[in-house]
Amino acid sequence: MFKKSTQIIAIDFGSNNIRVLLGEQTKDGNFSIIGYGTAPSSSAISKGLIQDMDSARHALRKALTMTQQKVNSISPKLISIGINTPRAETHTKEAKLELKNEEITDEHLYKVFNMAQQQINKSDKDLLTSVNSYEWYIDNFAVQQPLGMRAEQLKIRVHFTIIPKVIIENLKSCVESELHPSYSVIDHFVYNPIATAIGSLTPEEMELGTLLIDIGKSTINLIMFSEHKLIDTSTFDFGTVFMSRDVSAVFKINFEEAHKLICDYGISEELINKYVKSNLPIGNIPLSPSLISNELRTKPISLQSVLDGFNKNVSKIELEGVIFARAQEMIATLKKEIDKKDLTQSLLRGIVLAGGGANLQNMNILIEKIFNAPVRIAKPQYAIPNIPQPVNNPEFATVAGILRHGFSHYNAIQKGQIFQNKKIINQLWVSLISPFKKQKGAKPTSQN
Repeated sequence: MFKKSTQIIAIDFGSNNIRVLLGEQTKDGNFSIIGYGTAPSSSAISKGLIQDMDSARHALRKALTMTQQKVNSISPKLISIGINTPRAETHTKEAKLELKNEEITDEHLYKVFNMAQQQINKSDKDLLTSVNSYEWYIDNFAVQQPLGMRAEQLKIRVHFTIIPKVIIENLKSCVESELHPSYSVIDHFVYNPIATAIGSLTPEEMELGTLLIDIGKSTINLIMFSEHKLIDTSTFDFGTVFMSRDVSAVFKINFEEAHKLICDYGISEELINKYVKSNLPIGNIPLSPSLISNELRTKPISLQSVLDGFNKNVSKIELEGVIFARAQEMIATLKKEIDKKDLTQSLLRGIVLAGGGANLQNMNILIEKIFNAPVRIAKPQYAIPNIPQPVNNPEFATVAGILRHGFSHYNAIQKGQIFQNKKIINQLWVSLISPFKKQKGAKPTSQN
């Protein structure tokens, strides 16, 4: 369809930062990251929803400029966008299509997919699916791709994510204002928990059973994979900002200093170990003095932004006690959700920790103790080989997954494995290619 290499821009609208990756796929199917950028978004985005369009556009423009500053070639680009919101609803639906030992065609796939989709009626919301969220069965045998096979029955099991239209429409508007439609087009949206898994987990982890915990500023996502199937996703309406708010409220300091203190001191490993040894039930927050060492009691910390009339020095144990209490409460809530859904027995490969919260000191140890399972911190290098070192950290796991999903989505369209109108796809590519034919190598107008 397109002789040159394919380029995809992946965008993650986080509550703390907007992150962008530019990837290029060559004709042999391999792809690499050729640009990346970030920009603060704390006043622009919260829980996946744009709060201030001008601020969001400014942050996206800054991240895009950084991403493309070392890229000399001008190529048509597809755009993949991550969606994250606690307002998301997830459903898994099944549908069966009876056949007569027929060879399965793309019309059969489309028909049975529609049968599953019609079970959900949400006129005010958009349905998202993923190439990674389909399960196919022929005569009750699981197969990766049924096209061209013969069967008496075709069954699909598909994971749908239902997103309020207002979230998607405003993200779309923001992107279209910064990436000119004459040489870029929004290819698709993907639910962030799925993208984070794609950008974090190894094939073995997806096969054996792994829980992915993505800790962001304002949300936490849980994603469960087993036997290469998406078992469950959940988005929680809290994140590391709640730790910052607690520290700010207790010590009368601003959010910026509170966040810095959390990053500097993290979660006390001594408190974690002594809490576990105390055999207190999960969810009990108060800290007994017997859990606290003299060294922690006496070491002072000087506060910089404290309000007049309040103590400008705080003991290390007071600070770490507040941080620990909120962190323990959040992780205990996640554990209760996993227990409620009876998924604990599926954690054969353990837990992978992604997002900015994964970088907090000893967060992995706290999760390991509460879940009683091994924990590793996400590295996108397992999903994307030869990844630039600054991108190989848990904060980039989601946008790395958005990029990888973008290429999977594009390739699946070419093979007829997902359900988009091929005429529309061809028209989109014509609209992308035509400006370059007209200009014959001339540089197009600025993307910003």
